[in-house]
Amino acid sequence: MIERKDIISEYEQTGSIRAVARNLGIHRKTVKNYVNEYLAAKSGGDETLTAYLKSEPSYKVPQRDRTVLTGEVRALIDMCLRDNEEKRQRGDRKLCMKASDIHTAVGRAGFKVSYSSVCKYIRTTLGHAEEADECFIRQRYSPGRDCEFDWGEMYLTIDGRRTKLYIAVFTMAYSNYRSAFIFLHQDTQAFLESHRLFFRELGHVPHRMVYDNMRVAVKDFVGGKHPTDALVRLEAAYGFTHRFCNAHRGNEKGHVERSVEVVRRAAFCRVDTFESVKAAQVQVAYACSELNTPLGVIGGGAEQKIEEEWGCMLPLVREVGCFEQRDYTVDKYGTVVIGKVHYSVPDHLVGKKVTALLYSNAVKVCYRGEVVCEHERTPLNGWKLDIMHYLTTLRRKPGAVAGSVALYMLRDDLKLIFESHFAESPADFVILLQKTRDRGLSLDDIVKAEKCIRRRRMHVTLDAFNQVMFAEDGNGQEKVWHMGTSSKDIEKRAMDGLRGVTALLASGINGQNAAGHGAGA
Repeated sequence: MIERKDIISEYEQTGSIRAVARNLGIHRKTVKNYVNEYLAAKSGGDETLTAYLKSEPSYKVPQRDRTVLTGEVRALIDMCLRDNEEKRQRGDRKLCMKASDIHTAVGRAGFKVSYSSVCKYIRTTLGHAEEADECFIRQRYSPGRDCEFDWGEMYLTIDGRRTKLYIAVFTMAYSNYRSAFIFLHQDTQAFLESHRLFFRELGHVPHRMVYDNMRVAVKDFVGGKHPTDALVRLEAAYGFTHRFCNAHRGNEKGHVERSVEVVRRAAFCRVDTFESVKAAQVQVAYACSELNTPLGVIGGGAEQKIEEEWGCMLPLVREVGCFEQRDYTVDKYGTVVIGKVHYSVPDHLVGKKVTALLYSNAVKVCYRGEVVCEHERTPLNGWKLDIMHYLTTLRRKPGAVAGSVALYMLRDDLKLIFESHFAESPADFVILLQKTRDRGLSLDDIVKAEKCIRRRRMHVTLDAFNQVMFAEDGNGQEKVWHMGTSSKDIEKRAMDGLRGVTALLASGINGQNAAGHGAGA
């Protein structure tokens, strides 16, 4: 602006563009541009001239090549945007990646790009207009007082099928500590179990839980909001109080409305296919642990602040029961039918009365007060069989193994072992499973032993498994099968054995020397 002011002042005195350029040492084209702008503004009147003199000069910046947003970075962002579009088309809008998620993905790919650059490219690509920012009122929270709860829903691919699941999200208001749990249903049972899992994870109980007008928490609205029997049970067991938000004002909870979206995207925006609900829960737990320990947070991360809250929370004295108990008769297939799903039980219980404890994500079957089996619940109609439950029957009918649904539902690595080595001798496979169960070993031990047998270049037979897994020492005692023996353990045992042999030889030599001296005397 100083340069423009000097040019205009000098031009008013000389009236010559060449003279101004010569006196000020500025290029003649620059002087000509400023003089033309000044004369055009002057001809428009005093207001136009005043506005021109107060405005800052503008420059035409040439279009430069992007130095940070290279072709590889743009291709990666475009791939994320295409993935978002595919999710919207199949109804998974809630799993789409936000700009922050795309920026994180770019960083993990090894590119250093600012968040603003990513946002600008996304806006340019999608043609989004600038939106007005919303104003938020800053709140102050006391440690250990408020915890916010909310439900979210999503579609994941579980065991090859697209399944609707629900996620229960807890957020501590002071520390912003997040925890989440996945359920098959959004019902009272899941509501109770989610609280039990969260309080067990913390080891403490917040003073107050904050809910919106969800059916599992609010019984009715006649004469005010009344809590459900389930919420009353929770308060009686854990000692906390509750607060309900106003109708259609879920944002009054403060954190958790955003937390549901953040946790859901952090866990499933990149991977949404899992073998089981339990595997999806592991992914959620990992995502929450990453969200709770961010780097560079002023005042520490959520896990550091939660330690401050522990001293202000209520103690965890007892837990609420969150299962439904029902009695069933085991059918001829050795199963109990729960919600159109056949769950297997040990085959010696056919025709007997059993008690099933129905949790939101699990089924435990009891007989005479003892738990005899446990299954992960499935939302799909059909069969959920464990081949270990049918060993007594298969021992008498080994030919039924090959075509059984229980074998079809067995792990792929174990099915491969059967098809490769025991297809002609199914009775040996049943004996192998029975010995594994009787010795307190797991199916993982069979897979480990099969690899060990092949490394020794032995034929994979029942006798080979007997040598590796069920061998006995000279005293008739069973040798311990170590599934995961480390190289350090092997080295330690070898050194101990070597020291023992050395000591034995030394004692023998000393004995011989002593005998020799005695004879000479």
